[in-house]
Amino acid sequence: MRSSTDINIRRERSLLLIAAAFILVGSVTLAISRWSLAGTANWRSDVFRLASAFLSFVVCFGTAHVLLSRYLPDHDPFLLPASALLTGWGLLFIGRLAINFLLRQAVWLVVSTAALLILVRLSRNLRWLRRFRYTWLFGGLALLATTLVLGVNPSGYGPRLWLGALGIYFQPSEPLKLLMVVYLASYLAERGGLLVSEGWKVGRWRIPPLAYVGPLLAMFGLAAILLVWQQDLGAAMLFFFTFLAMLYLATDQWGYVVAGLALFVTVGVLGYVLSARVALRVDGWLNPWPEAADRAFQIVQSLLAFGAGGVLGQGLGLGNPTYIPAVHTDFVFAAIGEEFGLAGTVAVVALFGVLLFRGLRVAARAIPPFERFLAAGLTAGWVIQAWVIMAGNAKLAPIAGVTLPFVSYGGSSLLTSFIALGLLLRVSSPSSPTSNVPSPRSTVAHPASAVTSPMSAMENVGMQADQIAGQFASRITNHLTRPTTLKVAWALTVALAVLIATCGYWAVVRAEELRARDDNPRRVLYEQRIVRGRILDREGAVLADVEVAEDGPVARRNRVPEAAPAVGYASLRYGTGGIEAALDEELRGEANRSGWQAAWQELLHRPPHGYDVQLTLNTTLQVAAQQALEGHVGAVVLLDAMSGEILALGSSPTFDPEALDDEWETLREDPTAPLVNRATQGLYQPGVALQTVIIAEALSRNLVELSALTAHPTATLAVNGTPVGCSTAPAGAMMGDVYAAGCPAPFADLGKKLGAGGLGAAVERWALTTPPSLGIPTGAADWDPVEISTEADLRAEGTGQGRLTLSPLHMALVAATLANDGEMPAPRMVLRVEQPGGGWQEVTSAGMARSVLAPGEARALRTAWQSYGEDVAGHWGAAVAGKEQRPHAWFIGAASGSGRERYAIAVLVEHAESPETAVEIGTTLLETAASR
Repeated sequence: MRSSTDINIRRERSLLLIAAAFILVGSVTLAISRWSLAGTANWRSDVFRLASAFLSFVVCFGTAHVLLSRYLPDHDPFLLPASALLTGWGLLFIGRLAINFLLRQAVWLVVSTAALLILVRLSRNLRWLRRFRYTWLFGGLALLATTLVLGVNPSGYGPRLWLGALGIYFQPSEPLKLLMVVYLASYLAERGGLLVSEGWKVGRWRIPPLAYVGPLLAMFGLAAILLVWQQDLGAAMLFFFTFLAMLYLATDQWGYVVAGLALFVTVGVLGYVLSARVALRVDGWLNPWPEAADRAFQIVQSLLAFGAGGVLGQGLGLGNPTYIPAVHTDFVFAAIGEEFGLAGTVAVVALFGVLLFRGLRVAARAIPPFERFLAAGLTAGWVIQAWVIMAGNAKLAPIAGVTLPFVSYGGSSLLTSFIALGLLLRVSSPSSPTSNVPSPRSTVAHPASAVTSPMSAMENVGMQADQIAGQFASRITNHLTRPTTLKVAWALTVALAVLIATCGYWAVVRAEELRARDDNPRRVLYEQRIVRGRILDREGAVLADVEVAEDGPVARRNRVPEAAPAVGYASLRYGTGGIEAALDEELRGEANRSGWQAAWQELLHRPPHGYDVQLTLNTTLQVAAQQALEGHVGAVVLLDAMSGEILALGSSPTFDPEALDDEWETLREDPTAPLVNRATQGLYQPGVALQTVIIAEALSRNLVELSALTAHPTATLAVNGTPVGCSTAPAGAMMGDVYAAGCPAPFADLGKKLGAGGLGAAVERWALTTPPSLGIPTGAADWDPVEISTEADLRAEGTGQGRLTLSPLHMALVAATLANDGEMPAPRMVLRVEQPGGGWQEVTSAGMARSVLAPGEARALRTAWQSYGEDVAGHWGAAVAGKEQRPHAWFIGAASGSGRERYAIAVLVEHAESPETAVEIGTTLLETAASR
């Protein structure tokens, strides 16, 4: 039958093998990742570093296991494996984040392991620590004080907290933490009982004599003052909370805790007011978002890392934690959160939970009070330090600037952690000479101390801790009398649980919000890898596609720059516009993608591959329209009058989508607004272009006939001080003649006859205040006939010179209605979209075609238009826009194709030198369309 010692040795060996397998798989993964990203030369160098680090890990912990099994066979079997896994995980992330430091950390691991084994082998008892507590403490304080004069910072900037030479640096605050615990354990072992049995009693509290508490406070105060002086705020906070935990263990007086926390808050407030460094960290903790790109950059990037990791993480070597400054020292926990996800952060916290439970178990089973306090203090110090830095990473506490024990890069931190581990392993062995021989100075003869000593609670903390862990309940008897240590264990356990919940909050609840932030550089990298679908014209010609670089990033290429007003842009920096925005999900490949598909692609790190989109545009007509506008400011809309399909959509001036990132600010400040699509978003005085709407409404109300004579057909009107007359000389005085010639005076009279109600009905009938549904942004005026109150207002609205403004798209639909025998088509710019399984899906119009005029009325009005050749007819004129400025030129027209096709167009030229400019552009494009 195997002894418990053999079982523990085998258990430790098995756990170490699991840890080694994890590190081996991680090292191979990193090597493959380095090879795929860096190339052969760098890959060989990196593999050497990774292999050397893994070899040092195996040799160090293998040797430690063998020698501990021989010289300390009854030691705790969980402490070494938990520390090994944390240390190995740290090596992996140093190799991942700062591989040039990996060999240096591996050397420190060898040195630290040697120090652990020497301590275990040569320290047959720990009396030398207890007896010379002041010597050790003053030595640590002296080293710390030396940094005030000789301190350096290896990075070349920031607080000078290190001592070093020849490239080797050491941080005195690290061993000082250990020496402070030794001092507190020794002092409390001797005087802990006196702190609660002597002094003045005030209510339920007892104030100990200054002779007992003075040395304790003096030593702690001196260390804290030195740390604050050199602005090592994280170490000072760690010292304070460890001191508070050990004081409570010794006294079981919650009043000390309350007073200590009150003191901490007071000092914190003073520090916030007096220290810019403290204020910066507190502000970044309370609300980092306003300073996300500046002073709070570190913590915001840390939270973005948790959000990027989600539940399962990006995978080792596949995330981007290097966006976090000092990630390998202060923010390695956030890096684990990004690449191993919430599962990885829970595992790390759980490993420190194992150290907590096992360390307190060791403390409970130790006999000498000094060893009990020492084990409890070392354990509390580990967990408190780990919590402080992990909570800072997760915005649960201010950034402390301390290292994560065993994990973060840093030789002095690793050495201190291993020495503490060696002390804990020594105390954990029942066969250790020091464990069987009570310290002569630990049994102070005092009548009250025997009754009130808190060590009775220490003896049973292992039982309670094992009950919490659910692993050792059968081994421990329940004879707690004052569970002081249990309260500390519960407090630290709750703190770790809150930390896990906070990590889950950022990794799950706020993950989508964090990933979508504009200042998240990971989002940019993700976008760079998306292969957007192609944008094709109606004939299949490529308007926009992508180029994939050898190193992965994808660039959008606009093959027909003249199509920019319709196609828009896709910029990593400035987002999307036009069709690129309207069909962004389809072009990115994210439309109709199930949650499982998205999760699977994310797990495999496969960015979406977009689907092609086919537009109604005709490349020949689009290029012709845009070139016709060159040198002018204006817009063109050419469409199929029967189907509503947009064949050309021109806007001038325009922009080059591929140069958008470089020219964005210039384009934004340009007074001609090249980023605005004038064809769909520009709103202009319609002037003569509105006459079709006015006369159609008057005809429907029997207020006029095209054959009726008009009074004063060629009279001019004054608009903003500008005289406005007929576009051309009318052929006669009938209403059809003055309509064809674009004479304004008769339409001023029609506006008066229609009244506000008639004008409102006309605008509603033609949907002139409704933005047409086209997918891309469209505009419409906020116009209400109720505001028309005077005869002058009625006459102005009748001539198109009132408050009503229209877009070229609106006027193109007016022309299409006449060309389509009174039925207004629903505009459409997308024909179909490629499907995931292959094939295409037709895209229907967002709106519906609707009847506006009777077919006879539509044909009559179209017949009244001026003819331009055999198949083209149109209506044109001016619209006054502002005092002392040239009028806008409008042209609306229609043409018949070779078959049943009918085409309609609207052209606007802002402040045209000649109104005929719009006519020339419109008729040329209609002839080109009709001759296809």
